[in-house]
Amino acid sequence: METLSAYEPAGWKESKKSQRLLGKVVGSLLLTLLVGKAAIAQETAPPPESSAVVMAKLLEQLQAEDARLKDLEAEVARLKLAQEAQGTTEAANAAAIAASVPPPPSSEPHEHSMQMPGGGPVLKIRAFADFNLGLGSDANHLIFPLVPNGTPIHNTFQIGEFDLFLSSRLSKTVSAVAEIVIGAGQTNYWGLDIERLQITYKPSPYFSISGGRYHSSIGYYNTAFHHGTWFQTATGRPFMFLFEDSGGVLPVHQVGVTTYGLVPHSGKLEMHWVAEMGNGRSSDPTGQPVQNFFSDKNHKSFNLAAYIRPQWLSGLQMGGSYYHDRLVPVGIPHVNENLASAYAVYINSEWEIFNEAVLMNHKIDGAAKSFNSPLAYTQISRKFGVYRPYFRFQYVNIPNGDPVSNYTGRYEGPSAGLRMDFTEYAALKVQYNRLYQRALPARNGVEMQAAFTF
Repeated sequence: METLSAYEPAGWKESKKSQRLLGKVVGSLLLTLLVGKAAIAQETAPPPESSAVVMAKLLEQLQAEDARLKDLEAEVARLKLAQEAQGTTEAANAAAIAASVPPPPSSEPHEHSMQMPGGGPVLKIRAFADFNLGLGSDANHLIFPLVPNGTPIHNTFQIGEFDLFLSSRLSKTVSAVAEIVIGAGQTNYWGLDIERLQITYKPSPYFSISGGRYHSSIGYYNTAFHHGTWFQTATGRPFMFLFEDSGGVLPVHQVGVTTYGLVPHSGKLEMHWVAEMGNGRSSDPTGQPVQNFFSDKNHKSFNLAAYIRPQWLSGLQMGGSYYHDRLVPVGIPHVNENLASAYAVYINSEWEIFNEAVLMNHKIDGAAKSFNSPLAYTQISRKFGVYRPYFRFQYVNIPNGDPVSNYTGRYEGPSAGLRMDFTEYAALKVQYNRLYQRALPARNGVEMQAAFTF
C-alpha cells in the first residue's frame, strides 16, 4: 500500500526543507533575544543585600515603631489624667449640689431619713401623736390617778404624747435607737422626756447587749408597746403598766444594761432569755422615779426573764420574769422589792388576746410584815375589716401603808371600745371606762382618740 507522500507533486520536498530551515533560524533568533534580555535585566537590577543589612533595617523599623508607641501611650495617659481631673471636679460639684438639697424621703412608709454630709450612718425618723377628747371623771389615763382623790376632773380636749422615734444602724452589728416624747400634764406646760436611748451590739441571734435607758422586761406589754399610742388597740396602757410619771406603780423604765437572745438548740419552742441590770427606781416616791444620772444607792437592780414562741402555734408567746431591787427610803430601813410576772398572749391578723399578772412584794428590813400587791389585766379583740372592737378588764390592789408605791388602793373595772383604721396610718378609737375603787364611788368616763403616725 502506498503512502500519501507518493502522490506529492514534484518540488514539494524541496519546499518542506526550506520551511524547516526557516523554523530553525527563527527559533535561534528568539532564543538569542530572550537570553540578551535576561542579561540586560540582570545588569540593571540592584545587587542582593546581605542578611546583616536586612536585619539592621528591620531593627531600625522596630525602634521607630516602639518610639511611636511610647508617644501614643504618653498621649493616652495625658488624656486620662485630664479626664479624671474633670470627673473629680464634676463629682465635687455634684456633692455640693446634693448637700444643698434635702434627701428624698425613704421608700419605707411614714419614715424619713437623714444622712451626714460625706456619708455616715443614716438616721431614720418616725413620728407618732394622738389627739383626745375626754368626757367624765375617768376618761383619760394620762390624767388619773395623778390628781389626788376628790379633785374635780372636767371634760377636755387634750393633745397627747408627741413621740419621735429615731433609729440608725452604725454597722452590721451595732445600732442605736432613741425615743423622745413631748407632752403636757395637769399643769398644761409642755415637758420633754427622753424615754428611750440605747446603743445595741448584736453579733448573733443568740446574744445581744444594749446600754442606756430602756423599757424593763417585766411582762409582755411593757416591751411590746412603747410610747406610740397608734400601735396600741386601746386608747392607753393597762393601769399596771402606766409610765411612772403618769402614776404607774412598776419600774417600767431602767437605766443600765439589758442582754437578750435565743436559747441555742431550743428547737420548735424558740425559747429566749433576758438578763438586765440597772439603777432601779428612785427610793423617794415623790421624786423623779427614773434614775437617769444620779443613783441613790450602790446596789443595782436585776431582772431575769424568759419566754417561748412555739412554732406549732404561730402568734403564741408565753413567758415570765423576776425582778429584784433594794431601796433606801429616807427615815426607814432598806426595802426589798421583788416582782414576779407571768403572761400568755396570742396575736394574729385577726385576734389579739392578752393575759398578764404581776405580784409586787415590798418588805422592810427587820419587819415581820410584807406588802403584797397583785396586778393583772386581760384584753381581747377581733378585727372585722377596718373595725376592731375590744374589751379589757384590769385589777390592781396595793395595800395601804406600802412604803414605796405612789398609789395605794384598789383599782379595777372594765373598758370596752372600738378602733377604726380609716386610713393605713391613722385610727379613731372610742372607749368607755368603768372604775371601781376601795371606799370610793364608781367612776365613769368616755374617751375619743385620733392616733396617727407620719
